[in-house]
Amino acid sequence: MTRALTTAIKNALATNDIRPIHLLTISFSTPVNFTDCSFSLTSSISGSSVTYNPSDFIIGVSDFTEEIDITKSTLSISLSGADQTFISTVLNENVTNDEVTIFRGLLDTNNSIIADPFMLYKGNIESFAINENTNSSIVNLTVVSHWADFEKKNGRKTNNTSQQRFFSTDIGMDFSSETVQDVKWGRE
Repeated sequence: MTRALTTAIKNALATNDIRPIHLLTISFSTPVNFTDCSFSLTSSISGSSVTYNPSDFIIGVSDFTEEIDITKSTLSISLSGADQTFISTVLNENVTNDEVTIFRGLLDTNNSIIADPFMLYKGNIESFAINENTNSSIVNLTVVSHWADFEKKNGRKTNNTSQQRFFSTDIGMDFSSETVQDVKWGRE
């Protein structure tokens, strides 16, 4: 992805005092804005002022590679579910296809963010997994780039969510995920 770096960012990168931070937005029904910085940061990304709060919930963000060819890139984000916030969110909301954006910014010597952070990754939540044991609970989000839907055929699907969107009282697809056989529709 092409990045247009500001002169201030380029100047900061040319020094030996590079202090990178990440600004992460997950567009749940109530969007969350995190930073891996130890204090809150406000940045005017895309013309709107957004406050990113420090978070102990971010356990990790996997590495990803950028390709010259059009390919589906995948990123994994691990969040602590210790206070049940994220577990409740992913179980009670349809988080699939919610947008995730990660910006990288730099701090100056006064711990102020240098204008303007650049977009590091943008994609949509493809799936999630909850891993719990007696000591911890972790929500893993699998995020894919927009190229994941490149060959996808638009239209309705044979699952309960798609059926409920159009016919809220119809429960005919409640157990469609348990059907192993290929269902033939129309004439054969």
